[in-house]
Amino acid sequence: METRTPELNASDESAAPVGAETEPEGRPLAIDPRLKVEVIAAVCGRFGRVHVPGVLENTSALGIYEALAADLPWQMHYNDGEQVFDIPAGQFDALPAEERGALLRGIYLRARLGFQYLYDSFAISDHYERGEHMDLPLMRVFEFLNSEPVLEFARRATGVREIRSVDAQATRYRSGHFLTAHDDRDEVKGRVAAYVLNLTPGWRTDWGGILQFIDQGGHVAEGYMPVFNALNLFRVPLLHSVSLVAPFAGGVRLSITGWFRR
Repeated sequence: METRTPELNASDESAAPVGAETEPEGRPLAIDPRLKVEVIAAVCGRFGRVHVPGVLENTSALGIYEALAADLPWQMHYNDGEQVFDIPAGQFDALPAEERGALLRGIYLRARLGFQYLYDSFAISDHYERGEHMDLPLMRVFEFLNSEPVLEFARRATGVREIRSVDAQATRYRSGHFLTAHDDRDEVKGRVAAYVLNLTPGWRTDWGGILQFIDQGGHVAEGYMPVFNALNLFRVPLLHSVSLVAPFAGGVRLSITGWFRR
């Protein structure tokens, strides 16, 4: 079955504004008012997923990129079965090569047959709820994502009127980082749709880090490269993964990810 989505041209010079305003580092944050939300909704409704290039006004995207590229307290985030581990990324980098190698070998071995992930994370929602790091511009980004114009955009794009909030984490995929196949299903947390706001300039497909959607036969039905200022939005549950970032990648894959919730 053909499952590839059509090329999406989601901009319209005459469209009514759907933006929101807030002020991290003096830059307003807004969705690009030229987006054709009805086109986005039609694609998402048919395929359960959609890639939206140029989702934010350019100054907004640049401001969020600068916030992500700043010196954040990144945690190396990985799992061992149901157990989740967070190690300060700098602490891991400072380990002797033998210890780093042993830790990574265990992670890669578990990834062979089970659900496994490895990437750097900054849990924006968790820190915000605890009142931590409130001076960081990313906290203004979290407020922007939970503003009514953004939530209404998500309702219109997904067709789910019950959306009430969104959570967020900053992610940084470095060489060797990945996320194996899963579908984000979590009835307790009320996940409706997952999103990835890509903020990596100059990424190449050969470098990996591709958001891959997997069909019933185990084939990659479609893959989205982490294009700068592009939103990947997809309904939950939908089987997907993030491919391994290659050792020759020329940068790090930066994004803000999370779920829209009932």
